[in-house]
Amino acid sequence: MNDHATNEPESAKMTPVGGGVIARILNRFPEPSRQPLLCESAYNVGNGAYYSLNLLVPIVLETILGGTVLHLAVFWSIAHGSSMLSPLVGFAARFVPMKMLVVIPNIVTVVCLLGVAFNPTDLDAATWFTTVMAAAFVARVFPRTGEMNMYRVFYPSTHRGAAVGILKAIMAISALLVTAAGYLWFNYQESLYWILFLAVSGFLLASSLFYAAIPVRSDDAMMVTGSGSALTAFGSGLKIFLTDRRFLLYQIGFSFAGTANHMVFWMVPNLCTQYLKLGDEKTRFISALMPALLVTFSAPFWGRYLDRVNPMLGRATFNVLQGIAFVFFAVGGLSGTIWLVVLGALLHGISAGGSAVNWLTGSLYFAGRDRVSLYNAVHVGLTGLRGFVAPLVGVMLYTVGPVGWGDLSGLSLGPHTFWVASGLSFLGAATMFWQGWTDSGPRDEHAASEST
Repeated sequence: MNDHATNEPESAKMTPVGGGVIARILNRFPEPSRQPLLCESAYNVGNGAYYSLNLLVPIVLETILGGTVLHLAVFWSIAHGSSMLSPLVGFAARFVPMKMLVVIPNIVTVVCLLGVAFNPTDLDAATWFTTVMAAAFVARVFPRTGEMNMYRVFYPSTHRGAAVGILKAIMAISALLVTAAGYLWFNYQESLYWILFLAVSGFLLASSLFYAAIPVRSDDAMMVTGSGSALTAFGSGLKIFLTDRRFLLYQIGFSFAGTANHMVFWMVPNLCTQYLKLGDEKTRFISALMPALLVTFSAPFWGRYLDRVNPMLGRATFNVLQGIAFVFFAVGGLSGTIWLVVLGALLHGISAGGSAVNWLTGSLYFAGRDRVSLYNAVHVGLTGLRGFVAPLVGVMLYTVGPVGWGDLSGLSLGPHTFWVASGLSFLGAATMFWQGWTDSGPRDEHAASEST
């Protein structure tokens, strides 16, 4: 794979394009990266609208449909655990262009979202809603990995963090606006909550057409090595993970705080209603609107920060903030102190803005040009494993009494569960600080990968 930065002479890289705010932003990037940045900016409007559902689905279940903690945990587990399927992206890319692995599954997701408007089954409303939304998130496995892979094609390493920071800011602004719209809509028309989900499906469909319009030269196509079955693709990814010591250590360190976040973040709406005794409106504000607002304004700053430090030191910073946030959630939930939970939500939202950029670009630090897809697939797959297991562990720790599945009963830790998550976050911070300070630097992205 050739980066655009290596395909153009220096004089052509930074040719100015007119005036105005947009032109000034584009002038910061090499010329071949400008049209992809414009199209991806439009794409991230719909992408952000969809991303807001991470925050809106739990509050719909908790405050509108009367869902249980089990509904929340199962949705989060399936929606985020679906990333375990991401190693198949490298296999599918042998038959379908990587760009279309973003576009086509997004259209499938749109079809899934239409199911929110009607329930043709005998399932209760909360269970049907959980099923439909889980299916939609499963369909998004390919776009999530494909977008990361294509960053390597569209933007050189010297500008990638800044580009992703801008894109994630646009995505966050869109997510914020849709979350705010959902907050207002649910407060005054909660029985018609499904209209918001239909609107999101329309945004996602339109934005996917913009992504499809991004030009990709044949010599910039993703390099996918190897051949064989999906099982072979999975085996190749596993081998890469086990033989590249730096990447292995990175993923181990990444897993601690990632597990913590998946273990408890989904339970914040229930913490607000059951332990703080907050009403629906305040629960929606703390659990959805605040995080969206904070991610919006922190993403551009963190994008520039990550251009100056290696991804391990960046992740360590975010892990410390997350660990402190979970301490506030634990103390606030146990004492019924609302302002402590609000402070926890504030810190977690700030850290989440940086974590999102770091999650998207970190694996590229370790990958040679021929293994970008594999490294990202392993990264997203391991995220899926954490996303699937951690919420189920969390619901067992958190639940007081029967879980709601057979004869299973929870361990009744309640808000104490956030202490566990805080400890994992600080452990992840320590691991990442150590690796970050001792790291030898990024792998040359113009050379093929070699095991280290």
